[in-house]
Amino acid sequence: PKKMNATNATLGPCGDALQEQDSWREHAVLLMALALPVVYHWRLYQKVQTDPARTSLGYGNIMRKHWCRFIISNEPHSILGVQSMRNEILWGTFLGLTAFTALTVIVSTAVSSDNLGCSLKKMTRWDPIISQYDTGFQPTTKILLLCLLLALVFLFTLQYLRVLKHISVYVGCVGTPSQEQIILVAGKMYNMAALFHWSAMRLTFILLSAFSWLFGPTYCLLSSLICIIYLSQSDSFATGGPDPGGGYSQQCDEPCR
Repeated sequence: PKKMNATNATLGPCGDALQEQDSWREHAVLLMALALPVVYHWRLYQKVQTDPARTSLGYGNIMRKHWCRFIISNEPHSILGVQSMRNEILWGTFLGLTAFTALTVIVSTAVSSDNLGCSLKKMTRWDPIISQYDTGFQPTTKILLLCLLLALVFLFTLQYLRVLKHISVYVGCVGTPSQEQIILVAGKMYNMAALFHWSAMRLTFILLSAFSWLFGPTYCLLSSLICIIYLSQSDSFATGGPDPGGGYSQQCDEPCR
């Protein structure tokens, strides 16, 4: 009996041997995984504010205003605006349904599973940097993080679709007395919709890092680094554009006619 008690004392609640907790290294790796996207997007925000013509988001904001002026000012091209709105609404619907379905699956699996904590714990028993360890986080914390990110993606997508619905009314306002005001409002609302969509897609990339955390903090860090490298290829324009500085500012001075 004494031998059985000694053996049982080394077993965790999931029936496996207890490992040493290495919380400081785990927290350090997770902080690095969090700092990468925070620092990157802070620098991107500064670049959008100071030099928008050299970022895809800033340049897109400028060209969306020109697009609204071109569509609303030219009745023959109204069908192009209708088709563009339809395509964006279809894409937003797909993105929202995907996020809501994933959220439903995760919640239903967590509720119906009897040993979810043990299953998640077994996935993080070994890490390339921390090696074998017992995580200092509750397994349900990772599930809650995934659910939170998916819920935010869904909410941002709803706002994206909501604003697009309002913009679709403006497409047919050609030749009205308040056409110039409608063009300005439509441009601002289109940029607002683009910002909601941009936020939803950014959270989707962060969701990949959060999903990688299920397998260990090192995988979360690697996933965060890969996402940042991937995003950096399209967030900023490289040198070699129409002007010597590599941006497209010369094309943004006058609206499209």
